[in-house]
Amino acid sequence: MNKVIHIDPENPSAEVINLAATILRDGGIVVFPTETVYGIGASATSCFGPQEIIDIKMRPMNKPLPWLVEDEAALDTYGVDVPEYAHRLAKAFWPGALTIVVKAAAVVAPEFRDDRGTVALRSPDHQLVQELIRASGAAIITTSANTSGRPAPGSFDELEDRIIAAADVALDGGETAHGMASTVVDCTGPEPVVTRVGPILAEEVMAVAKGLSA
Repeated sequence: MNKVIHIDPENPSAEVINLAATILRDGGIVVFPTETVYGIGASATSCFGPQEIIDIKMRPMNKPLPWLVEDEAALDTYGVDVPEYAHRLAKAFWPGALTIVVKAAAVVAPEFRDDRGTVALRSPDHQLVQELIRASGAAIITTSANTSGRPAPGSFDELEDRIIAAADVALDGGETAHGMASTVVDCTGPEPVVTRVGPILAEEVMAVAKGLSA
């Protein structure tokens, strides 16, 4: 199998989707584009994949991996005590470049939570990734496809050779739409806290969370 496969991210072939989804279901590692940056991912049902991603990325163990999910319903599947403003944010910005941090439900294994017991969720606005989530039958646990501390790759050409070599397959979709990591908002308290600004501005997040904008 050719490790690098060129794809049309807006119209990925069924063959590529089935191949990548099978790798994910079998516990393998896939590098793929999203609308923000390239990610390196494993199925949320995999026993080994997430730890392998941490090792490949050289990511600190106290930084759990975000989850890519299909839609707003995932907030209540993988989260607990999710505030209403988090649902407003999901309705407004999902699918899209907003990562929502919530208190993790019991279905989220302890090793996938941070020290506060939270999980980070995002529904990507990307045809390929949405099809991968559906075809693999599970959320994709992922992080940007770079060595920890290095810039997140906004195009396939920016990927490190060792990241490609470590994956079971790497999907080359050219440049990403945003070329930068998602905005992150902590929704574990009475009010949202924007912890990283990306394509969605903090003012937009706060306005929607407070019900001032749709």
